[in-house]
Amino acid sequence: MKKPLDTVYKYDEHAMELNPNSREYKEILNRLAEKGEFDVHTTKFKTSDSKQINGKYVFVPKNVLYKITRAVCKTILYVFRPLVNGLAFHLKIKGRKNLKGLKSAITISNHVHYLDILMNMQAVNKKNFYIIAANHNMKRGPIGYIFKACGVLPLSSSLDASINLNKTIKSILNKGGFIHMYAESALWFRYERSRPLKIGAFKIASENNVPVVPIVILFRDKAKLEFFRRKKTITIQIGTPIYPKSDLSVRESAEKMKDECQKYYNDTVCDFYGYDKNTYSIYTIPQKKKDSLDINANIENINNDKEDV
Repeated sequence: MKKPLDTVYKYDEHAMELNPNSREYKEILNRLAEKGEFDVHTTKFKTSDSKQINGKYVFVPKNVLYKITRAVCKTILYVFRPLVNGLAFHLKIKGRKNLKGLKSAITISNHVHYLDILMNMQAVNKKNFYIIAANHNMKRGPIGYIFKACGVLPLSSSLDASINLNKTIKSILNKGGFIHMYAESALWFRYERSRPLKIGAFKIASENNVPVVPIVILFRDKAKLEFFRRKKTITIQIGTPIYPKSDLSVRESAEKMKDECQKYYNDTVCDFYGYDKNTYSIYTIPQKKKDSLDINANIENINNDKEDV
């Protein structure tokens, strides 16, 4: 009998044993959506090698070794992420103009691929870019140190660690940094519908008076000449920044920002895949518009944006 995962997160053990490209895995996602269980983890991860994140954990060290390691990691990522994203996913990025002029922000995206953080890094393309991640992503030893240098900020169930994380986020944003968060929480591999966004990212944005920039990762059918590819390729759509409302309380402002982001997310998904907006629901398999030619009928028409490189 397998030992259960040592985690506070909900997970589907059966789904985690399946090939995430399989029909059975996708059927499980559909069943979870019908029940409204959108934050259930369905892909494999380990907790036995995870580092303990407590009040003593330093999220962004100030020593020379860390600064050198971070500079090296950022350089390597800058060089190799376009190669990986281009060759593996034929990545297209739309709406990058919406990031121009922003000094700091919270960016959010759907969590639909093991490597979507590389896609988000390339899409945002900012020097001081950090990623909020589940604590099981932070490993012990050299691997964990490299993840930290790459900008991973782990969540924790420890109250002291959470307080320190919030202070770290505030410091990064005050210095002109960008924080990326997966507002859906769990990874649902290659999921082609929207899920409800959690309020945490918007509360942080409201408390720090910075905008939230919505990013939607979308899967398009491979082109006819891409016969060598086995899977769909990827388009990223960057939305316009959504700002806190100064006349509202932090909570009210966060709720309003979340609702605006959710609408953008739902509309983008519907436009891209050709879903009928009048009948679209996050809980049920969406219907196609009657005039939709195929699943990517509107691929080049989202917001009439020209592709960015």
